[in-house]
Amino acid sequence: MKRKIGILGGTFDPIHCGHMIVARAAMEQFGLDEVRFMTGGNPPHKRGRGVTDALTRHRMVCCAVRGEPGFAADDLEVNKKTYSYTAETLAGLKEKLGGAEIYFIAGEDSLRELPGWYEPERILESCVLLVYPRTEPETLDALIAERRSALGGDIRKIDAPLFGVSSTDIRERIAAGLSVKYIVPDGVIEYIESKGLYKKERTKTAAMDEKEMKKKLASSLKKKRYKHSIGVSREAARMAKLFGADEKKAYIAGLLHDCAKGLDRNEQLDICKKYNVTADEATALCPPVLHAPAGAALAEHEYGIADPEILDAIRYHTVARRDMTLLDKIVYVADMTEPGRDYDGVETLRKLSEIDIDRAYFEALSRSLMFNLSKKTIIHPNTLEAWNAVLASGRGGE
Repeated sequence: MKRKIGILGGTFDPIHCGHMIVARAAMEQFGLDEVRFMTGGNPPHKRGRGVTDALTRHRMVCCAVRGEPGFAADDLEVNKKTYSYTAETLAGLKEKLGGAEIYFIAGEDSLRELPGWYEPERILESCVLLVYPRTEPETLDALIAERRSALGGDIRKIDAPLFGVSSTDIRERIAAGLSVKYIVPDGVIEYIESKGLYKKERTKTAAMDEKEMKKKLASSLKKKRYKHSIGVSREAARMAKLFGADEKKAYIAGLLHDCAKGLDRNEQLDICKKYNVTADEATALCPPVLHAPAGAALAEHEYGIADPEILDAIRYHTVARRDMTLLDKIVYVADMTEPGRDYDGVETLRKLSEIDIDRAYFEALSRSLMFNLSKKTIIHPNTLEAWNAVLASGRGGE
């Protein structure tokens, strides 16, 4: 009889009790012989963010599974230098595990975006896909039926409770000096404390007030670029009010989105290196977008911005990403619609930004792609993934 092996992959930065709960629920519900926690080495959806090094994250996973019956830590992806795609990982696992039947464990959000992943049909051919809920169970039931119809495959729901804490929340709690007991396994907490992890993330610089930010920004940017930044901040705040986002966050993200634009390419690379922000190969080959991850690092460490939503909006305002948040979309669009922008089609985009942020974002993304194609420049993989995700969600081309 074939062994039934569950695979729960993730960045695990850090691993938390939600991961453990889902794994145990899957093991018991589907009679799995083992669940292997696979730490992502270079996950494509985390490009550009300063992710803790893979070996450290894997060691935290080892701490979490120690003494847990049926749980194991898998280092297949840890030492890979290239980006890790699920289809390729599963192919490697089938070879590694021989004749075992693979049950791949993923979240509802991953299932929603599956059509935009690399070779989704190949993924479903390689495993039984087990999905745990992020929202209400009825919503997941409908999504599973939809994906089965479109892509085929064996997709099943895990009856696991909702867990409303993310790894980002945990890093923020640790940085703020708050307890993560009962959220993170005790062994992982001990490891984090012994290594001093995450405590430096939000404590580099005291947060500036708006006046201080503008003064520093004006001294580091050319007059035209500074005026553009003010325009983007106001446009972002306007859209935030219109579409229900946080106006203050939108204003600050818009204000600082180009804070590294006054630096040359080597200086931007130095900033990324200084603050442990990975500038992947595609970003390094696209000088016009390097200021975005460098700007997020500057905003965090030199302007004192601690809010991860603001930092992500700055980080992805040039290349976008697969799972853009409302704030991400607002800043992305505001950068292209602020009053100083003057190009063919800008008025169409401005009108869309007054009625539908999703349509405005899709239009902005389309224009960015077309511009790069016309110039025959490198298109960042994040941008292509963002494009595919919009089309896969059914929100494109409306």
